[in-house]
Amino acid sequence: MAEIHKLSVGKALDKLRGNVPGSKNAQRDKKIDALEEDIQRMRATRLRLERDQQAAEPNERNIQVPNNKKGPRWLILAILVPLLLVSIIFYAALVH
Repeated sequence: MAEIHKLSVGKALDKLRGNVPGSKNAQRDKKIDALEEDIQRMRATRLRLERDQQAAEPNERNIQVPNNKKGPRWLILAILVPLLLVSIIFYAALVH
């Protein structure tokens, strides 16, 4: 006669749970749901970052014109004064 092997209750339950076809599918479904949530979170983050980058980039709609009319005058003076000083020094050296 064949020998009869007795299993403990815990081992028998583990065997039964392992062979249930729905348990693997349920675990896969849970993993898929978790991955889909991660994908949605990452998409939302990417869209937010792209929107922030577009807002930071200057373009035709987003160009801000300064109201300070003295800005270009100071820029012109900052360029012309050193040129004028160099030309005066050069002229003085040529004349001497």
